[in-house]
Amino acid sequence: MYNALYTTNFISTLNDNYQKMLGMLVVTGWVSSEWKPMVISITGAALVLPYIFCSPLANRAAQVYGKKKVVRVCKLLELPIVLLAVLGFLMKDPNIFTQHSWTTVVATTLVVLAIFLIGIQSSMYSPAKYGLIRDIGGVENVSKGMGGMESLSFLGMLLATALAAFMVDKFSARPMVYSSILVILAVAGYVASLTIRAEEVNAEKRESLNPFAYMKSTHRLASGYKGLNSVIYILSIFWWFATTIQLSTIVYCQEAMGLEKGEPGIIMCIAAIGISIGCVVSGKIGNRFPDEIKRAPIYGLLVSAGLTSIFMLNAGHYIIFTVLLFIVGICGGMFKVPLDAVIQRTVKQEELNTVLAYFNQVSFLFMLLSSFTYYGITLVLPQKYVFMMLAVVMLGASVWLWKVNEYISK
Repeated sequence: MYNALYTTNFISTLNDNYQKMLGMLVVTGWVSSEWKPMVISITGAALVLPYIFCSPLANRAAQVYGKKKVVRVCKLLELPIVLLAVLGFLMKDPNIFTQHSWTTVVATTLVVLAIFLIGIQSSMYSPAKYGLIRDIGGVENVSKGMGGMESLSFLGMLLATALAAFMVDKFSARPMVYSSILVILAVAGYVASLTIRAEEVNAEKRESLNPFAYMKSTHRLASGYKGLNSVIYILSIFWWFATTIQLSTIVYCQEAMGLEKGEPGIIMCIAAIGISIGCVVSGKIGNRFPDEIKRAPIYGLLVSAGLTSIFMLNAGHYIIFTVLLFIVGICGGMFKVPLDAVIQRTVKQEELNTVLAYFNQVSFLFMLLSSFTYYGITLVLPQKYVFMMLAVVMLGASVWLWKVNEYISK
């Protein structure tokens, strides 16, 4: 039922994050160590910033042209974008381009620009792909659909980290090898998008394309659904948490634990497996018991406890660190999917794409914030304090969700 959509989403997420991770790992190798956190923050921001401003346009495109067509056109546009990134990576290959003092600047600019453009492309089809979940499976299957979608999203996101780390570690002097994967995945994603089948339901109302007016008007729309705005903001906090984990673990493993480039990727891959397990299990439970949202705060508290344990852990215990991160991943997936299902179940079919675009705006605003909070805290404190910050925030989110459940059940 969801196989074509799942495949398209998995390949897309894998390619987007593989390109971002290549940018982080390769470009940080072009600069001195004191500039690494800033480069990581800028690269992360370049991918998420478009979601804040392009989500209203993405919603309009899905309304006018249909969700399937938007997904397919966006996947087709992915190919020239990744070719721009490939050019940036190849510029640092002395066997292809003569190296000058300005080569690094131009190469870095091309790579970051390509990441920014892939962010625009992804933001344009994101509401459409999530809107297709209910079009394909109906309300009765939204937990299953969201569980599978999110498990593959996180798996793709963190497998991309592992793949990028491995390719850079093994083929750092051969950018043609590691960058060619971008082209292969872009073609595969477009082919997969052609197989999506769904009976679409689209809204007739046309919201403002001004991102700030859109956010304001859709916030009012969401306020008409009991507790929906709170669910959206708690989910956005979760995305802030997930992005910060990804940003911090790479540097923490390298600098605090002394692990090599490939090893942090393996650790992130194990965390991805944990998140995927949590999402799949939660999706199956949620399909049978739609009130799974009531247990979600417990999973959030377990995430907070796991992060606190990581903070207290000696930096040399990387095996225990990996196990704890795996457990945090499982609990994180269990926490997230019930909230996604609430949005899919609660919102009217004709308003769903609008609310999903608004959710994209809010969640990616939080993801953008993660780049700044991560960079800010690492300026004044050791890397391990990022985990303590995350533990405190997830504790607050769990308490908030517990209060929201009380309000919704009244």
